[in-house]
Amino acid sequence: MYRLSGVGPITACPNCSAELADEYCPRCGQRRIDPRELSARAFVHDVVDEVASLRANFKTLRTLRALLAPGLLTTEYLAGRRRSYLSPLKIYLICAAIFFLLAPVAGFRLASLLDADRSGTVASLVSAKSAERNLERPLLEARFDVRVQTVYTIAVGVIAILFASLLQWLFRAQHRAYGAHLVFALHFVSFMYLLTIVAGVSRPIGLSVDVAAAAGYILLAPYLIVALKRVYAESMAAILWKAMALLVLTTVLNNLANTLAIRLTPALV
Repeated sequence: MYRLSGVGPITACPNCSAELADEYCPRCGQRRIDPRELSARAFVHDVVDEVASLRANFKTLRTLRALLAPGLLTTEYLAGRRRSYLSPLKIYLICAAIFFLLAPVAGFRLASLLDADRSGTVASLVSAKSAERNLERPLLEARFDVRVQTVYTIAVGVIAILFASLLQWLFRAQHRAYGAHLVFALHFVSFMYLLTIVAGVSRPIGLSVDVAAAAGYILLAPYLIVALKRVYAESMAAILWKAMALLVLTTVLNNLANTLAIRLTPALV
């Protein structure tokens, strides 16, 4: 029997009626209910937890807003003012999750890739895999979409590491630890994720893939220049040529990530 009020042990799961021998139900996984959870003290504890969760949500929004100001999050983090914002890794993971959820809007799905496939490479790879696995088109598309987004997301993580390595070499005279450059790289790549989504959303309004990509880089360039100037505080001439080198690396690696995602995904379907 189980009782949610009064005194006495709860020996059966209220959710599925399975016998409870431990803290969690062996059938449905629900935690054993303690009658004391209905006490005033328990309600106060729940309110505190909810308020803490709400504060965490506000912290996430504050961090995302600060991310739009080039270099702000990095300078705040390196200066030790970290309580008001999420850590670089957390905001990176959140932006990666946002990208993963909205990737279909940004064109990271089979239907969009086929529309933009002028060379026919994607269509050829997909047709070969479909024939090999004998997959129906809807199932093939669903599996392809999930995997291409995953491969690209992993590739962008590698971009952040390489970006930080180039930063360390370009600004070697400042003798900063690699971790400081990695913080900058994580914030920069987080912004790239959001910008990729914005560029993808522009497609339905009539912009071609090339125009949307060009618009993205036009926005990315001044963001990087201002961020570098704020964080590394070198002369504008030095910042400009180093920003150019970083943008070239970003463009090459991003195109490589796109190519890798397109070519590797059919093998994973």
